[in-house]
Amino acid sequence: MADNIVGTHKPGSVTRIRLINFLTYSEVEFYPGPRLNLVCGPNGTGKSTILNAMCLGLGGEPRMLGRADDCREFISHGKDKALIEIEVQPFPQATTHIFRRTIDRNKGSEKGRGRGSSTYYLNGDQTTAKDIRKIVSDVYHISVDNLCTFLPQDRVGSFSSFNPKQLLEETEKSLSASQHLYATHQKLIELEAELNAGGNNAETLEKKLKALEADFANVEREKDRMEEREKALEQIDLLEKKMLWLKYDQQREHCLALKQNKDTAKKELAEAKKTLAPFRAESEERKSKIDQLSARFQMIDKESQKSKRECAKQINKFDIHQTALDEDILGLQTIEEDARKAERMLADAKNTLEQHEKKLLDQPDLDQVREELREAEQEVRTLYGPLRGKQREFDRVQLAWRQATEEIKVHQTSLDRINDAKIARRNQVFTQFPNLRKVADFVQNNQANFRRPVWGPVACEIETRGMNAAAYLEQHVPNHVFKSFVVECKEDWNALYKMVREGLKLPINILTVPEGKLEQIKRVYSDEKFEVLKTEHGVIGYLDESFTAPDPIMQAIRNEASVHRVLVGNDKTQESLDKRNLLDYLSKAEDGSTTPQQCCIFSSHGQKSYKYSSTVSRYSNATSLRVDDINAPRMLGACVDDARKRKAEEEVHKAAEDASQLKSQVEGIQEDLDTAVRLHQEAKARSGAIKTKMEGINKLKRNVDRYKRKVDELEKKASADNTVEKKKLIEQIKKRVKSAISALEAHSQSHHELLDTTVKSAGVRMNKTLEDVEHRTIAEQLREAEREFVRLETAEKKAKYDLNQAKAIMNDTLAECTAVAPLKDDNDNPLPLKTALEELPVDTVDEAMAALEEAQVKANTIDNNPDVMMQYEKLKAEIVETKDEIENLVNSKDAKIQEISNAKAPWEAALTNSLEKVNVLFSTYMSELGCAGEIVLKRGSFLASASQTDGPCTGKFDQWGVEIQVKFREKSKMSVLSAQRHSGGERAVSTIMYLMALQELMVSPFRCVDEINQGLDERNERLVFKRIVQNSTRPPHKEDYTDHSGQYFLITPKLLPNLHDMENEGVTVHIITNGPFTFSKPTDWNPDNFVEVTRKENGDENSPEVANSSKNGKSSIRKKRRVS
Repeated sequence: MADNIVGTHKPGSVTRIRLINFLTYSEVEFYPGPRLNLVCGPNGTGKSTILNAMCLGLGGEPRMLGRADDCREFISHGKDKALIEIEVQPFPQATTHIFRRTIDRNKGSEKGRGRGSSTYYLNGDQTTAKDIRKIVSDVYHISVDNLCTFLPQDRVGSFSSFNPKQLLEETEKSLSASQHLYATHQKLIELEAELNAGGNNAETLEKKLKALEADFANVEREKDRMEEREKALEQIDLLEKKMLWLKYDQQREHCLALKQNKDTAKKELAEAKKTLAPFRAESEERKSKIDQLSARFQMIDKESQKSKRECAKQINKFDIHQTALDEDILGLQTIEEDARKAERMLADAKNTLEQHEKKLLDQPDLDQVREELREAEQEVRTLYGPLRGKQREFDRVQLAWRQATEEIKVHQTSLDRINDAKIARRNQVFTQFPNLRKVADFVQNNQANFRRPVWGPVACEIETRGMNAAAYLEQHVPNHVFKSFVVECKEDWNALYKMVREGLKLPINILTVPEGKLEQIKRVYSDEKFEVLKTEHGVIGYLDESFTAPDPIMQAIRNEASVHRVLVGNDKTQESLDKRNLLDYLSKAEDGSTTPQQCCIFSSHGQKSYKYSSTVSRYSNATSLRVDDINAPRMLGACVDDARKRKAEEEVHKAAEDASQLKSQVEGIQEDLDTAVRLHQEAKARSGAIKTKMEGINKLKRNVDRYKRKVDELEKKASADNTVEKKKLIEQIKKRVKSAISALEAHSQSHHELLDTTVKSAGVRMNKTLEDVEHRTIAEQLREAEREFVRLETAEKKAKYDLNQAKAIMNDTLAECTAVAPLKDDNDNPLPLKTALEELPVDTVDEAMAALEEAQVKANTIDNNPDVMMQYEKLKAEIVETKDEIENLVNSKDAKIQEISNAKAPWEAALTNSLEKVNVLFSTYMSELGCAGEIVLKRGSFLASASQTDGPCTGKFDQWGVEIQVKFREKSKMSVLSAQRHSGGERAVSTIMYLMALQELMVSPFRCVDEINQGLDERNERLVFKRIVQNSTRPPHKEDYTDHSGQYFLITPKLLPNLHDMENEGVTVHIITNGPFTFSKPTDWNPDNFVEVTRKENGDENSPEVANSSKNGKSSIRKKRRVS
């Protein structure tokens, strides 16, 4: 028999859950897998309801869920009764137990907690809640009130708020099948209370005897397994000692290599030190010369700056005198030119005045012109009234005609839309999804902002060839694809997503078809086989041939739904499916392979149509068939409304008649308006001509007056005397010339001094530049030598440090080896351990580690009780002793203390051993997350005998507890996990890792946690999920496929994308699509198609085996199960 790496359901694990009218479900059944079950779905769909049903169905109380106190609150709204049915895996050769609990809203007290509203059944027979809980606890070791194994959503916060005592109690309950540790702990607390109260009596001894007998029965079962465990522990001890000596040999080789590195570094450092002295001496010499040249250059530069300032001062004086001289000469020339210009202007002004006076005499009388203008303006006003009336009448009729014309266009557009099936379908789609209309309008208005065309939504771009084709396509293609938009490049994807999601705050689905190209496809079946399907089985064609669409849309649908691989048939096809094994023919590979191929085909029978989908398991090659009923299309089946069409046609005809009548009126009024406009314009033109004539006369009068004033002003200006002003300017010009010459002579002398100092400065600067170049060259060589020296010095120190560290580690390793695993005695004689270690078949640390892990796994599969043999004999003796005590009624205080001591030792040993294992695993898991953690057992005080105190003796067992100590940052200290100190994500991580550390030691056949992974960052959530999968899906024992870590339920509203552990065969995924805000009907979500597309994108042509395929590996038909 091939190895089963998943295993089968462990006795006590849940195999089936059935709910009726329970919270969000009207009727549903779940079939959990034997290992890790992931329950996913949006919030409010009913994920946590599954966990609630398991708790209540197995006899739990509502208060355990932290959700409600009355079980009647779990009945669906508007319903009177609810049913929970839980089926668990039986032990071999035992009867299967089916637990049923019905809740009646009309039973039980109205003010109570609804205890009387529940009725319990076991395998169909009515029973009591007490009997249910007894079987669940005693037979299957299920404890629904233990948060370590059963953590509902509303109690997640309670776990991190546990005090150490509560955490210890929950941990003890989960660590033994009979809850031996918890029972012993409670017994110690009771004995301690009795001891302090001095109340030991015969009844107490009877209880003690019963407890001892129960303990003896448990220990007796453990004895045989412990013997096997001891052998594994001996092997572990030898391997650990062997590993120490292997590590010592490895470290010794490392030390030799480091010593050679140190010697080489020391030699290179000595050579580098010798090369530094010559560079330093030459650098100091060059620096001294540069300082001397710098001092000389500064002195010459001061003289040069002094001469430069003097030159600038004299040239500035010259510029001032030259500017003033130019202004005086210009002033002299201006006086003479002004006199000549005034004479010319006077003559011109007189001539112009004479011309204007002649023109004025030729003009008509101004009063006569005014009278003509008044008569013309009166005529204009008389004609304007009728013209304005005609214009208003024309505007009114023309506006009505235009409105009628626009109304025709509106009604015609409406009629065109009704006749256009594509527009009808768009309206139907947008009516169902209003946000989709907003996105489509936005895309249409912003096409210019994209690099390539943007198509969609997909449902509006498709033209189907008939209603059947629309129904088939709508059933097969996922709903989100029809609502998607298609882009042709990644840049448009990013731009569209940002505009819609971030800009409009609207949801959008986007598909990418590179460059919008339609790729070549390879059909599933050869031409020969397809011809047989057409002629003998009624196959019409492929699904992608039943509709048309633009190339990008067609390629997107092929990518998302593989419509080119789906066949379409008719009634004859259905007959072949029923009677001629058509599915076997379709599944048979044409290349001769024995592995069947998956297939999908539509058929019809009368007025009904069906879809047959066959998938193939990638593990067992078993086929699983699903049959779906085909409903009428909702989005793609839009048609023309005849009533609306007739109404639109009538509106178009009526609007055309109204427009025709109004157009005739417009043409008649237009003729009258043209005549009125012509008469008004003629009168207005006459009035304008008269106004122009009168304005010309007034302008001539104004010009005559202006030129008379100008002639008077010019005559006065021409007769003015300017002789005195000219003499004054000539004297001033002579002084300016003399001052300018003096300034030029002083500037010449300062310029000669500046040239001398510049020549000297250039020589000194050149010498300094040459010395600087030489000094920089020497300095760079010196710096490079110093850097090399520092590097070699650092390398030599590091080599020394590494060697010393390695030696210390080697010496520590040797000391540990000598102390833990000595190979010789004090006389240097070989010990038997040496021979035992040499016989081990491992020669490297890796080989020893692998062998050690294998031995540890073997030892860890058996619960450790180091004193089991001693307990076995000891319990025997204690039972006899207790019976004697009962018979003799010996009830002394020292005897009571001894009894506590006897019970404490094995209990403490077993508890400490278990928590040490948990601590090791918890620390390892936290370190994988980059954090630290440990589990600490908090003990109370204990007094060994009554003689040590005069007062009551106490061990304070009620003060014992467990603390989870964690550290999430490197510089912080370990602290106890608490809601006050740590964030929600930190508490969630710690809680998950603690539960994972407990998992291998737990005895419960299943564990449940609800939304505990929420609030984690992406990195921690991925690591946590990986740990959950690894711990929950370890392969079972080869001899017993039920011997594994058990069933695990993880309920979460979401999972991160690309989780690499999802492909584990032990993982069963349950997708919940229940509720009014998810899919409008359950058939819109097809997990098989989703998984098939995902596998295909990853390059795996075989679809995964569905969770509900038959257990015996045979092909099975899985009908749709409606989830309300």
